[in-house]
Amino acid sequence: MSCRVLDNELHFWRAAGERPQIWWRDDDAVSVTPQLEHLTRIVGSAGIEILLAVIPANANNELAAYVERLPILKPCVHGWSHTNHAPAQEKKSELGAHRDIDVVLGDVARGHQRLEELFGNAVLPVLVPPWNRMRDDLAPRLPEVGIRAFSTFTHHRSVPDMQVNTHVDVMDWKTRGGAAGKSLDAVQVELAAALSVSRANGFYPVGLLTHHLVHDNVAWTTLAAIAEHPDLKWVTVEQAFAHPSTTS
Repeated sequence: MSCRVLDNELHFWRAAGERPQIWWRDDDAVSVTPQLEHLTRIVGSAGIEILLAVIPANANNELAAYVERLPILKPCVHGWSHTNHAPAQEKKSELGAHRDIDVVLGDVARGHQRLEELFGNAVLPVLVPPWNRMRDDLAPRLPEVGIRAFSTFTHHRSVPDMQVNTHVDVMDWKTRGGAAGKSLDAVQVELAAALSVSRANGFYPVGLLTHHLVHDNVAWTTLAAIAEHPDLKWVTVEQAFAHPSTTS
């Protein structure tokens, strides 16, 4: 059933003379782990580029050397330390309205500076807010600290000129006992839905979101299949961020 749902959506794209464009973002990188190496084997064999959201406070020189050897990994700022500053009754947020705006901006600034020290010119001027959320008044001030774009997880874009989001997550974060990987069937259904929204709003690239540190065997199997799907065109991070979209 799920394969049929995706095939039906792909039929609409072909009828419009378009090929679905997909891009990849992976969060929470800090060091070289077996999981990161597994991820890079999957994307490397498929020639896929990844926006690698790095936690600056915890990132180390080993990761910097690894990224230098693998130009398909494009590091960017993932907050500062991935610390939750929201009250217990609210959704987690490091860059929310729970602290003064200048303090929040300062965390982004030192995160960017730390990554420039580690990765040099390889670091992209992109912010990925931890937990995919940040205060509304932060975006206009990001250029003050050298950040030109940001990425969250939604089709809605509050700042279209700066925002390029992800739309399909391979992890189910609400399962009993912790996060679990989604089956290929489930991800294909979500991918079809995301492609439908994209098709209705300018055929923009759909973003795949992963968190390599918590993937289980189900997630890895799903990712390997999606990476090799013959009807999907993987685009670079630069291409994804350069593509216009009418969603807002």
